[in-house]
Amino acid sequence: MIITIDVGNSRIKIGLFEKNGDVVAGRKLPEFIRSMAIEVDEAIPWDVLANWTKDRRGTVKFVVLGGVNPRGRDKVLDGWPSTDWPSPIVLDNPFVLPIRINVDSPRTVGVDRLLNAIAANVVRPADKPMIIVDSGTATTVDVVSQDGAFEGGAILPGFQLGSRSLHLYTALLPRISNEELARRTPRPLGKNTRDALRSGLFWGQLGAVKELVQNLSRELPSTPVLVVTGGAGRLLVPQLGPEVLHLPYLALQGLVIVGHHLASR
Repeated sequence: MIITIDVGNSRIKIGLFEKNGDVVAGRKLPEFIRSMAIEVDEAIPWDVLANWTKDRRGTVKFVVLGGVNPRGRDKVLDGWPSTDWPSPIVLDNPFVLPIRINVDSPRTVGVDRLLNAIAANVVRPADKPMIIVDSGTATTVDVVSQDGAFEGGAILPGFQLGSRSLHLYTALLPRISNEELARRTPRPLGKNTRDALRSGLFWGQLGAVKELVQNLSRELPSTPVLVVTGGAGRLLVPQLGPEVLHLPYLALQGLVIVGHHLASR
């Protein structure tokens, strides 16, 4: 078995995977046995993860830890349980990753963006570029070239960062949760403050993403495959057309692929 831990700005995501020869060979994306997500300030339920591994009656081959939140990463390492699990492989060097990084400063690229690209390359058709929209605390819209290189992209506030900012930096505006946005598609014309916020957050985010996808696509040699991932990606997918691929756990799956790559070196 393989444990992957992705420490984001708001949540810690944990996945348990079986080792699979097709995954090792790069022919398919890793498939979950179990997964969970907790708020980054919550206690990590190590006992739940231990029960998962006991239920499978197998050995944890390796653990891979990555993420964009150093404080959350330290929390995982400082609280690592006394089990027979191996110590985590910590991804802190982009140059060990199995992807070419074609940007000005590879060391400053968030590892989650690179993990998304590594996993997405498994499903990317040969000679086709890809655009990956990751909707989390921040939203990233990134390009993978037709030969599989990470080419950079755009970063903007996500749904909850926008909502929280409006709530914190105004006197009276309430905070809108993703769950509230998901209940029904907001009407563009808000007739009260709460509905006006829902409209602005939803349609503003969607409009920004669509505009970025459209403009990035113009810079590519052929029509890109569009992939959506991240915790809030489910809000965007219905509005982006039938061809979009919704792969909500790309970063965790990318950690598995990287773990296999490092173990084979």
